[in-house]
Amino acid sequence: MPLFRNYGVTHHDLSQTLARLFVYDTAEILTEEGRPAASARLALMTGLTRGEVEKHLTERNASTKRRAMKTSALMTPAAVLTAWNTDTRFSTPYGVAVDLSLRADGRHRTFTDLVMASSPDSDPDAVLDQLLAAGCVEVHEQVFVRCTNRAYIPAGVSVERISRIGTVLGALAATLTHNLLEESSVGYLERSVQTDFPVSDDGRRVIREWLAVDGSRFLETLDAWMTASRPELEAPSGHRVGVDIFMYDAATDPPVTAGVKAAANQ
Repeated sequence: MPLFRNYGVTHHDLSQTLARLFVYDTAEILTEEGRPAASARLALMTGLTRGEVEKHLTERNASTKRRAMKTSALMTPAAVLTAWNTDTRFSTPYGVAVDLSLRADGRHRTFTDLVMASSPDSDPDAVLDQLLAAGCVEVHEQVFVRCTNRAYIPAGVSVERISRIGTVLGALAATLTHNLLEESSVGYLERSVQTDFPVSDDGRRVIREWLAVDGSRFLETLDAWMTASRPELEAPSGHRVGVDIFMYDAATDPPVTAGVKAAANQ
């Protein structure tokens, strides 16, 4: 919830997002089972109206296109930097990016020439602003631009970190759901440990350092074991398996579980 509030996500946004996910997931399940994912069937299974289902399915196609455009826009500055440092029209024989003019005078290569060569559909001014914000270029006297860092790391919100949040939460929810509903199959490992006393800020730092060493060592050992056991574990029709470790601030009060039947976790 703090994340939603910080980025201005409203209750309406959340409810619409949940409805869309409900429709998308149900449609995928029907497709996997070989049954038609018709709007009427989806409406019956999700509790939404047929119009709402059709609206969400239409929005999914539009959203896919928007994501592709955003990904392309995000990668454009990186592509520009790569061309600047490797294309002989904009770099020296030793792979050093040359200074580019901001004004077309017919005698010098310009920054616009670079953008048009590496990403013809992009706006040179917008790309320059992105590179400036990321600290990759310097503009001198509004006459020429110099490359100062060939690695593009977007400034501001970390899209990768937000994506990581969704991936981890989705994986945890899938594990808990599996253990709760798939009683006949082998349960996935899901364990946790909490202190029974409050921990200071220094204590949190010590715990984090211990986990960074011993937790990482465990993951490295697990990774090596899975790699060595690949012939025994691999199956073309199977799924990839993942293991995550993370620490968190536990709630002061224990969770309420009265009336909830606990599923065996074997």
